[in-house]
Parts: sequence; structure tokens; C-alpha cells
Amino acid sequence: MADDRTPSPAELDFLAGVDSPTVANALERLALRDRRAGYLGGRIRCNFPELGTMVGRALTVTATDAVGRAADQSGYWELWERLEAMTGPVVIVMKDASGTPHRVAYAGEIMTTLAQRLGAVGIVTDGGLRDVAEVRANGFHYFSRYTVVSHANFELSAVGEPVLIDGEQISTGDLVHGDANGVVLVPWEALDALPGAVEAVRAGEARDLAYLASDDFILAGYRQQRSYGATPSPSA
Repeated sequence: MADDRTPSPAELDFLAGVDSPTVANALERLALRDRRAGYLGGRIRCNFPELGTMVGRALTVTATDAVGRAADQSGYWELWERLEAMTGPVVIVMKDASGTPHRVAYAGEIMTTLAQRLGAVGIVTDGGLRDVAEVRANGFHYFSRYTVVSHANFELSAVGEPVLIDGEQISTGDLVHGDANGVVLVPWEALDALPGAVEAVRAGEARDLAYLASDDFILAGYRQQRSYGATPSPSA
């Protein structure tokens, strides 16, 4: 099961050295899933692109804003216990269930500092986060839809259950790769073949760019070089 697998140091080093669009293009070549699956859309933005690449196993959480009552703290402590028990770098993937994600921040400096001590490297959420200057300075990755000044009355209603974010289902243990371009999910079964696929993508892009910059460039020649419509189809 994905929840039980941990990437090796060599796999982590490799993934950290590849940008997310190249990973996405390489995964297309491996044809392990539909091309419209396996990534988050542009509503989830990278807050700190200067931090480079984020790689880790997902720990999924559902968060909401308790209205008219005291927030239940049990999920909060379950999150930290579950995180402490996981190995390897972890990305907390937090689903907003409040219905008003622009009105509540689900993490800030204190929570992310604790998360780092327990092995997390970032948070991905379709909700809000805060304390951006402090969290950036600590080198902790933020991917979010909103920045919100107050934590309101948030609570964590589920930990470890699959979540649906921007149309993409993510489960605890899934391998998450993110950078300034966005977030892509890397299937565990792709890891062995991914280096070769990445090299093929890079070689093809280098060939394209060299031709586009050459004095011999004509559109007809480029179309022939790309064999548009063949499998795999062109990257951008």
C-alpha cells in the first residue's frame, strides 16, 4: 500500500532535482493514468516559489470552521500523533470542509514549526494559511488557495482519510511533488521508470529549443520534427 511505502534517499534526491512540469510530462510518457488526472489545478498556488521543490508523502486531513460551538481538539492531536509515526518527508494535505475557505486559516507559524519538528516539509490546502513571512523564513512550503489573517474557530474533523482537492483525490501515503508551477502526484509504480522518462523529456525539449533558435527554422520543419499527434504528444 502507498501508505506504507517510503521513498529512498536516492529517489528523493532525484525528485528534488526535477521541476514539476517535467515530472508531469514524464509521467505522460509512462501512460499510467489519464492525462487529466494526477495534478492540482491552478487555484492551488505556490506561496513560496523561492523554496524550490517540495517532495513528500501525503498525510491527509479534513478541516472545517466550527460555528456556534467550541472546536473539537481531538483531530488536532491525532494529526500530530499520525505525523510523528510516519517516516520520510511528509506533506500535510488539508481539505477545506468549512464552505467558507476564505474566512479561516488552518495553519500558521506555531503549527508549521511543530509540523517541521515531526517530519513535515509543507502543507497543501484548498483553504487558507497565514504567518507567511515567518513560515517562509523557516523554509516550510505553503500551497494554498487563500491567505487569511485569522484562524477563526477551526478544527480537524478527519485525519488519514482520502480527500478531494480541486477534483483530485489524494490519499495518505501518496507521493506529492510541488514547485512554483503547482503540484503533481507521482505514482509509486512510476519511480523505477521515471528517470528514463525525465531524460527523454529533457532531450526532446533541448532538441526543440535548439531548432527553434536555429537559422534553419521553418514551421513545416518543426512540425515534421515533432511529428505532432504521435504518442507521446508534444509537451509545452
